[in-house]
Amino acid sequence: MKPYMLSLTEATQAIKKGTLTPREYTESLLERINTTEPAIHAWVTIETEKLLEAADRATETKPMNRLHGVPIGVKDIYSTAGTRTTMGSPIYRDNIPDTDAAMVQKIKEKGAIVLGKTETTEFALHDPAPTTNPWNTHHTPGGSSSGSAAAVATGMCPVAFGSQTGGSVVRPASYCGIVGVKPTYDLLSREGVYPLAWSLDHIGYMTRTVEDAHHMLAALTDSDKQWSLPEKPPRIGVLRSYFKENAQEEVWDGYEKTIAKLWGEGAEIIEASLPESFKLVPDVHRVIMAVEVAAVHEDQIRTKQDDYGDFIRGFIMSGLLVPATAYLRAQRLRGTIIEDMKKLIDQYDCVICPSTTDTAPEGLAWTGSPAFNAPWSLTGFPSITIPSGLAPNGLPLGLQLVGTPLSEWSLLKIAGWCFDKIGFDTRPRDPYTP
Repeated sequence: MKPYMLSLTEATQAIKKGTLTPREYTESLLERINTTEPAIHAWVTIETEKLLEAADRATETKPMNRLHGVPIGVKDIYSTAGTRTTMGSPIYRDNIPDTDAAMVQKIKEKGAIVLGKTETTEFALHDPAPTTNPWNTHHTPGGSSSGSAAAVATGMCPVAFGSQTGGSVVRPASYCGIVGVKPTYDLLSREGVYPLAWSLDHIGYMTRTVEDAHHMLAALTDSDKQWSLPEKPPRIGVLRSYFKENAQEEVWDGYEKTIAKLWGEGAEIIEASLPESFKLVPDVHRVIMAVEVAAVHEDQIRTKQDDYGDFIRGFIMSGLLVPATAYLRAQRLRGTIIEDMKKLIDQYDCVICPSTTDTAPEGLAWTGSPAFNAPWSLTGFPSITIPSGLAPNGLPLGLQLVGTPLSEWSLLKIAGWCFDKIGFDTRPRDPYTP
């Protein structure tokens, strides 16, 4: 097995044992990038010389931390000291920060190396990046953490940072057939990450296994929690109604098959009825996001309007027209939704729903709907997507698990149990293969 094929957990163990050096691992990832990147376009910036120097330093140092010598992809809205950070916008094409974002600093403290900056939609909103989906390069990988998802799915890196305001960790992870983790709001610091909407922005990341997701969270939170699966099958609340109404047929069929599989493996499956307030989620999320995006960009767009993409320009303008009373009313209703959903989810070990409304749409002009992810960005509840199978069109399907605030560790255990029982281990065919 070539080193780039190792999971995050396998790579860290091999480096710790001395059977793999950070230099060897980095060179294998670069070789993979050189082969795959021309078809995938996952990266904005990779500084090869600087990267190899960091790998050499890690090779010469005894492994002391959880991520020692592991190259990690970083979404291009995270500040990286001395390395270009563009926000996917021509406005910042030459921006080189002086400091690292808090989470970049954290992974460096844990011994990791910044592999490079991954592609993002403009200012992490809608106007697409050039990244393609590794399962079918004529389809979107999702947004806005498009480069991170595609890079992890193709083995260009074992883990990559993303961010989610609507659905930009879970959706691209699902479209690319990998694991995506959006922790509880504010669990991970947003310092040094360019904001989209302050009260909705979440730091998240993507891996290829749930065990890797646990490994990464432990490193980011300075936890000594060890990986394990639940001692007994979980008690799962199944969400339908809104999700069934908005899912495409192949997504819903796959979801029902996954539920049946988990039930057959011993999970306690219970119908969970969404509260009446859940109907307000789309409108409440839209109002809050529009106003906060407009507030972030209000000053800059006055002088650089022509440098913005069509969608984000229009979105900012619409947000500037929303009355303050509407924003405050949306925030009040948000509190009701959070309270109602917490009462519901507290009855189970977690609740589940499809990760996306559809499989990855064809074409690169549309990054897909966040409708099944926005509820958990609005409430701030932790959510995890795991791959659950392939649709008839050969594109991945995802299962989304949701817990109450700060239930990440138990949610990861349940996700690991589901991941193990579903048994999906298919990887995308190399995109350069005829």
